[in-house]
Amino acid sequence: MRPTLSDVAKLAGVSVATASRALSNPDLVADGTRRAVRDAAASCGYKINLVARSLRIQRTDTLLVLTPCIDNAFYPGLVRSIEDTALAMGYAIIVGFTRKSEKYREAYGELLSAGRVDGMVVVDGGSGVERFTGPQPDLPVVQVFDRIYDAPVPVVRVDDHHVADLAVHQLASMGHRRIAHISGDVGQHSARERRDGYRAAMAKLGLPVEDHLVRNGTGHRDGGAEAMRQLLDMAQPPTAVFCANDTMACAAMDVCRDRGIHVPGDISFIGADGTPDGQHAYPSLTTVDVPRAEAGTRAVEKLVGLIRGQAVAPDTVLPVELKLRGSCAPTRTAVAA
Repeated sequence: MRPTLSDVAKLAGVSVATASRALSNPDLVADGTRRAVRDAAASCGYKINLVARSLRIQRTDTLLVLTPCIDNAFYPGLVRSIEDTALAMGYAIIVGFTRKSEKYREAYGELLSAGRVDGMVVVDGGSGVERFTGPQPDLPVVQVFDRIYDAPVPVVRVDDHHVADLAVHQLASMGHRRIAHISGDVGQHSARERRDGYRAAMAKLGLPVEDHLVRNGTGHRDGGAEAMRQLLDMAQPPTAVFCANDTMACAAMDVCRDRGIHVPGDISFIGADGTPDGQHAYPSLTTVDVPRAEAGTRAVEKLVGLIRGQAVAPDTVLPVELKLRGSCAPTRTAVAA
């Protein structure tokens, strides 16, 4: 038998009215109650009848999610969280892969402009969402992780300066002074923030900030590997590297292994984002973990609030956590001392 709203309410220990509000108007109930109702709905397989509701309120009950690709380990968990939260709130999703191409961005953006979806979650930081919002945002759009300052669009993000600061301070505490940085795609605000955060942390610690120790890794494996080769070819290579994401860090460690350079004995690495790539690498990658699942949930909640005409916080900053694993160690000098 198909589960009903009454089943959900019973499992969550709330009234049917409260269960209904938690699923359709989550801002009207407490966080704990909202989570309990959503968990109950997921556990018993309850689904809101999207077709009936869309006919009743003249909406599509569909959200568009724009992401650059799916082959980067950062995105699947985030998109899965967006989907889970959307379904629990009565929305289906369409996932559009922009490939960082204006052609694809414009094609998917037209879905929003034409009213074929109710709102859009933008994970692709170069999407140019300001085209769909204008000076006064009237189309529901929320950004995740990459803030675009010239677009008046709410965002759920982390403090990327702090991400870099945690990584650099950890390496410095292990005696490293010659610390390099492999940046992500500098066309994205988050990559520039992590690069600038690296420079600021180095300066704050009184460590040399040398331009040739900063390499553009483009955010991808190939770029990270090439940046690492350039660093190793220097007359005085770094003893530690902070990579702007785990994907590039894993590629950089592979380059070291191919050259017979031991990680972390000869060189240490810290990545960022906390993706499965780093956890399964050898050695396992120390990383600054960002809460992708929570970000996906908060982004959908914010977007649904916009769709319903509610006021939402313009800037939500989530905490990050340094996860120490096997890829960084004290410098040989520090050990000898």
